[in-house]
Amino acid sequence: MSNSTSGNMKGGDTSTKIKPRPFISRQHPLNDPKDPFTAAKVNEEFADRVALKTYPAQGASSLCGPAALFYCLLIDHPKLYKQAIAELWKDGKTTINDLKIEPSARAKNPQDLFDEEDKVRISALDWMTLASLRDSANNIMTYGSPFSQAAGITLPVDIIDWFKKAGYRHVDTLIFDNPTNIIKINGYQDNSNYHVISLINSGFISRQSLPTVNLPNHWVVWTDKLRNSDGSPIRSDIKPSDTIKLKLFTWGEIARPLKSDLTFSEFQKYHFQAIVVGK
Repeated sequence: MSNSTSGNMKGGDTSTKIKPRPFISRQHPLNDPKDPFTAAKVNEEFADRVALKTYPAQGASSLCGPAALFYCLLIDHPKLYKQAIAELWKDGKTTINDLKIEPSARAKNPQDLFDEEDKVRISALDWMTLASLRDSANNIMTYGSPFSQAAGITLPVDIIDWFKKAGYRHVDTLIFDNPTNIIKINGYQDNSNYHVISLINSGFISRQSLPTVNLPNHWVVWTDKLRNSDGSPIRSDIKPSDTIKLKLFTWGEIARPLKSDLTFSEFQKYHFQAIVVGK
């Protein structure tokens, strides 16, 4: 490509003799018709992403933490998002303010990107950004496959560290889901200068199965306030049995709802903590 911020991937396939392209799929490598990291394919994904036709999506991987950060970057700082993609594709590394992303060789040569039907489990664009961030932050385990579940786990300290290094402020952490705290979260959510990122059990999201063991296993970004069933924001007199609604960014969707007829007490059970960051 001509420069790191142009948003166009140029060369870097078989034509680059001196510096080979960093990301190469083990299943479909260079010169393979299904090579997912070609300039043409990444540019197509890139164009849809910056036009907000698509959003970061970790697929079946455990990269929900990195997806939360890159969603916020895409919305708030599209130039930084574009630069990160361009530099990762060209150089295999990038820096977003103070957040250095330089994945290992295993992450740059991933396995299992394609399923049994030879369909991608996670896009090349999202692998380069999400997996690279997760792998760069790992001290012991490398992240080289969507099935590397343990190596893909993101702790609250990781989320806070990533956002701060990327240029955000850590404003608040709220652990107790009493009405007072939820109303406070709604207040943050009502201000476009803040993002609310929550650690939850994914089972209370629509189209998911409620867990047999309730553990925190998923990061999401709020895209609306927590509301009563009539659509009004919750008040301090909310009852545990009252039905609530909430829309979230998760799995590449920006308004994924909770399960229908979810009560406030169930929300409290499956929502573990909220981290608030400011632009």
